Amino acid sequence: MRLIFLFLLMIFSLLIISIVFVYMISPREKVGGEKIAIIEVKGVISLDEQEGFFSTSATTPEKFKRFFERALSDNSVKAILIEINSPGGSVVASDEIANIIKKSNKPVVAWIGEIGTSGAYYIASACDYIVASKGSLTGSIGVISIFTDYSGLLKKLGINVTVIKAGKYKDMGSGYRPLTQEEIEMLENISYQIYDMFIEEVADNRNLSKDYVRKIAEGRLYTGLQAKEVGLVDEVGTKEDAIEIAKKLANITKKPEIVYYREKTFLQEILGITSTYFGYGFGKALLEYAGVPESGQRGRAQDPLA
Repeated sequence: MRLIFLFLLMIFSLLIISIVFVYMISPREKVGGEKIAIIEVKGVISLDEQEGFFSTSATTPEKFKRFFERALSDNSVKAILIEINSPGGSVVASDEIANIIKKSNKPVVAWIGEIGTSGAYYIASACDYIVASKGSLTGSIGVISIFTDYSGLLKKLGINVTVIKAGKYKDMGSGYRPLTQEEIEMLENISYQIYDMFIEEVADNRNLSKDYVRKIAEGRLYTGLQAKEVGLVDEVGTKEDAIEIAKKLANITKKPEIVYYREKTFLQEILGITSTYFGYGFGKALLEYAGVPESGQRGRAQDPLA
C-alpha cells in the first residue's frame, strides 16, 4: 500500500513539474509582420481587481495601461483595437483609461460588442473611431449613486445602532438612518458636477457641442443604429469591420496579424497550454502507431506551437 502511495505521489509530482515547465517555456506571441493589437475592456471598470484561481474580473487602469504600453512599444503593432463589452463603472478608473488612450501615437479604434455604456462609452469616446454592433447597447451618459436605507428593517427586528462620529456628515449614507434633505442636495450637487465633466469629455472627444451632448445624454440607452444617428458612434459594424477600419487608419496594405493582449487566470493558462501539447503529442503518437509519416503528398504536419 505504501509503495502504491509513493508511486502515485511520484507521478503527481512529475505531472506538476511538467505543467510548470510547459508554462514557463510556452511561447507568448508571434514575431514579425504588421499587427493590429486587440485590448479588451470587459466587465466592471474599477480601480481594483478581484482575481481568483479560476476567474478574473474588472478592467483596471493598471492592467489596461500595461497592455496598451506594450502595444505602443511594439514597432510591428500599427494600430490598436479596443474591444468593449462593459456596462461601465468607476468614474476615476474610466477617466484614467481614457487619458491613457489619448496619449497614443498609433490609431485607436473602439468596437462596442454587446454593451458599452456609461464609463465604457466614456472610454470609447477617447478613441479615434468608434464602431458599434447594430444590436449593441451604448450611451447611458449620466451619473448614478444608490444608497440603501435599512433603518426601518432594523427597527422591526429590534436592532439598535449606536453611531459615534466626529463630523456632522460622517455617517451619511451609512444605511442606519435616512438621508436628510441637506445631504440629498449635497450628493446631487456632486453627481451633477461629475455629469458635467462627463458631458464635457464626450463633447470634446466627439467634436460635438456641450448643449447637444446634454440633449442626447440624460442617461439614455441607444442601440448601435440609434447611436450612429445621434453621432455617438462613427459606424455600425462587426468586429471585422472595426479591424478593417483600424487597418486603413494605419495604412496597412497587406493582411495584418491580429494579436490579443489579454490576461488569463493561471488555471486557464495551464489548461490551454497542456491541452495543446497533449493533443499534439497524442495525435502524433497515433500517426506513428498507424505507420503514417509526418510528411507526405498533403505536406508536412505543422507543430501548433512552432
